Amino acid sequence: MFKNGTLSGQWKGSFTYGKDYGDLYGESVEFMMFLEEQNGVISGKCFEMGGVGVSSEADLALIDGFFEKNHISFIKKYNHNTFFDEEGNVNNDFFKPSQEIIYEGEFDSPTNSFAGNWEIVTKTELENNDIIEFINTGVWNMKKEVD
Repeated sequence: MFKNGTLSGQWKGSFTYGKDYGDLYGESVEFMMFLEEQNGVISGKCFEMGGVGVSSEADLALIDGFFEKNHISFIKKYNHNTFFDEEGNVNNDFFKPSQEIIYEGEFDSPTNSFAGNWEIVTKTELENNDIIEFINTGVWNMKKEVD
């Protein structure tokens, strides 16, 4: 069971790009997450200083999810949509909402941290109106910094 009794507080972690990201495979991006937890429902903010589609300054994402026993599940959403074009280049569309990035993980008592997998589904509309769907995955971890 989670030692500190609540997820509320500051967390430091990173996510790593999976094989779906080609040349970015294995590259990690650090983040700071500020969570509030009440009766197993979690919400918060996540700040990242790099990664696919991130602006020149830190990007903010909103967190919504739940925590039960040792399992955590949350959705991370940015303030804009990021997509790959036909050549595989990353583009941002600031007029469309973000895709949902689904995070699942387990608490590890010996390290007092969470680790798990993440997944994002990105749909790209081509000039001929066909839609290509990309499913990108990776791993993540985080450890509580401050209560």
